[in-house]
Amino acid sequence: MSQHNDNQPELTDFTTLPFFQNSVPATSDQPASGLSKAASHLTRAGRKASQTDPLESGSAILPTGYVPAPSAPSAAAEGTALIDVAVADESSGAQGHTAAALPPATDFVHAGTLEERSALPWDDVTEIRGEVSRMLAERLVDEPDLTEKQREAIAREFIDDLIRTRVDSQTRAGQKDAATRWDQRKQQAIRQAVLDGQFRLGRLQPLVDEDGVENIHINGHDDVWLSYSDGTTRRYPFKVAESDTDLTQEINFLATRTGEGARSFTASNPRLHLDLPGGARLAAIAAPVAQRPTVVIRIHRLVDVQLSDLAERGTLTTEAAAFLDAAVRAGVSVVTSGFPGAGKTTLLRALADCIPRDEKIVTIEMERELYLDQLGDRHPRVTSLEYRPGGGEPLADGSLPGEISLEDLVYDTLRLDTQRFVVGEVRGSEIVAMMQAMQSGVGSLSTLHAESADFAIDRLSALMLSRGANTTPVYAYRMIEQNIDLIVQITKFTDRQTGEMRRAITEISEILPGENMNDSRPVTQTIFKYNKHSRQLELDTLPSPRLAEELAEADYDVAVLQGAS
Repeated sequence: MSQHNDNQPELTDFTTLPFFQNSVPATSDQPASGLSKAASHLTRAGRKASQTDPLESGSAILPTGYVPAPSAPSAAAEGTALIDVAVADESSGAQGHTAAALPPATDFVHAGTLEERSALPWDDVTEIRGEVSRMLAERLVDEPDLTEKQREAIAREFIDDLIRTRVDSQTRAGQKDAATRWDQRKQQAIRQAVLDGQFRLGRLQPLVDEDGVENIHINGHDDVWLSYSDGTTRRYPFKVAESDTDLTQEINFLATRTGEGARSFTASNPRLHLDLPGGARLAAIAAPVAQRPTVVIRIHRLVDVQLSDLAERGTLTTEAAAFLDAAVRAGVSVVTSGFPGAGKTTLLRALADCIPRDEKIVTIEMERELYLDQLGDRHPRVTSLEYRPGGGEPLADGSLPGEISLEDLVYDTLRLDTQRFVVGEVRGSEIVAMMQAMQSGVGSLSTLHAESADFAIDRLSALMLSRGANTTPVYAYRMIEQNIDLIVQITKFTDRQTGEMRRAITEISEILPGENMNDSRPVTQTIFKYNKHSRQLELDTLPSPRLAEELAEADYDVAVLQGAS
């Protein structure tokens, strides 16, 4: 197994690909005759699979949570081809898929350990992937209307045939070296790696699939780190590309195959922000802006989440959850504030879950990661809007030709008969349009980078002032005070009592009018505050009469807070 240098560290249309879902058996409309033929042809090459766990040598350094996979059964004993390694069916616990019963094309079989999926003959994988691409291109000439599911089913047949040829060659040559021989488990890992490269995230896919990984940090092709939900960070002992140039090309390939939303990642377009369906976001900077191509993938494990789920995790109390639920139902505008990685987006999803089912929602994001439109009956009336970058020489106003800004999208919400809009992250002058939209009676939810609720006011005003000379501090403060009701501060920290990483709401504050002597800067009044001794949110001050009246519209009586304190 190869090791990389120990350097200090600090991604076809994706919309139908559930990158992070486990395999679930489903009915396929694709015949498996080609696969059966390959299996029959390969039966003569059967031999006993290796019974040695890949970690017995002690050479691997794998992330926390690695569980050795069970040894694959002998192909000869099971009567299957080498290429058809037994794969656990998570829904039934059964094993032993044969060629005629392989999972459908849309299923994602995460077979093998992280090491088995990483320590592969990548030159062979790349060669097979190239041949499969050419075969698919030829097939599409005759059948241009093939669906994604059909293309993947055909690709599986091509891959099996190509692996069969190589296994036959190894068998004829009498190859017995365990390091290079393609036993059952390695064949399955190679097969999946080719599919990942053709339809998914390539060599990044095993990292995304790894349980507990929240962030993937890449500083060049051979300097990769994984951050886990328990707070640990570990080095990934494999390369994710053969060179920095290859890494840049792979990321560019991912960015340019997203249909109408395609983006580029090159030296001339060195900044990339991309959503990866299933709950992840990719940010990348290419050389020469960065010394080496730098990529961060943030994985959101909680996509379909409710406030009650966060209460069970200790993020907030049930009393605070009930208060926020009533606030959202009442149409109160809420800003979730915190540092990167604190859990703002997850909290925003949970708050959005409280929006009445019959309301029309518009989400506005730089790159899609809320996915409210994919939750079915939970939010049946959702329009998802995404920023579109422009290109070419800047126009007189500084924008790029073809660019659709967040500000443009906020203005568009008013023409879409919007009842509630959700801004994934407020980061620029779109806040002015957002405030103006809120004056039309449209409630909002949004996120913001700030250290505390009080600092959030300064951050909001600074963003408004960035619009230009026509905006004054007094105007900015007045708009904030009139249109934003609550700031919910969430923090990621190490719990001193348990030593574990936690995410918790540390403050829920109401925005109130300020004094004239300070340009009428709004002030915050803390309703709930995190108690370090009890390690939970506690009531600090009752809401103002104005907010209490709004909450009453959602059948919430603030008097219950006094009884819970």
